Amino acid sequence: MRKETLGRQGKTEGQPAHSREVKLGCAFTQTTWDEQGYAIRDPDSTTYVGAIETAEQFGKRIYLEAWKRGWSRAVNKVVMGDGSEWIWNQADLHFPGATQILDLYHAREHLWGLARRLHPNDEVDQNRWMMIH
Repeated sequence: MRKETLGRQGKTEGQPAHSREVKLGCAFTQTTWDEQGYAIRDPDSTTYVGAIETAEQFGKRIYLEAWKRGWSRAVNKVVMGDGSEWIWNQADLHFPGATQILDLYHAREHLWGLARRLHPNDEVDQNRWMMIH
């Protein structure tokens, strides 16, 4: 047990966790492309919003930030998230029609989980499978 968790109680089975989740979002623009055709984030275009609040409150917060930043004028609109259901629910509510993308870290996390299920106890095959997917 790590010393920073010594003496702390965890979540009681069947009871709420009594914890709060920090929510963080960012808005930015991409108006230029590199030689390969990949969008480049505009310098100094990123703004962040964050709070400890409900998903609904945070949905309104990021919605207001996006509108202040020109969401209504954007040609391509994207919401990127970690796969949490509340994010997609808020995206559907506040940003209908936007392309929804699972971030790369969490996409890879799911792919590694699949690799482990397809090739249990075989790291070589798991790695080989990941190299082609």
